[in-house]
Amino acid sequence: MSDDRYESAVRELRIAKDEAAVAAEDFYEKNWPFQTDDISVQYGELQFTAVVMLAEFEQFAQQGGTKRSR
Repeated sequence: MSDDRYESAVRELRIAKDEAAVAAEDFYEKNWPFQTDDISVQYGELQFTAVVMLAEFEQFAQQGGTKRSR
């Protein structure tokens, strides 16, 4: 992967990661205390998505750093 494509992919993943974290935080602030189990489940799903996006971002960034250092 060229450096430009790698940097573009990192930037896109960073944006997705940040947006997922903000969405979970906003949902929490707007709905706390959770009045129903459904709202609690929705928050859990948003948190899970944010964690997955963070893991994907970190994994991709580490792979790119390893490839470029070779």
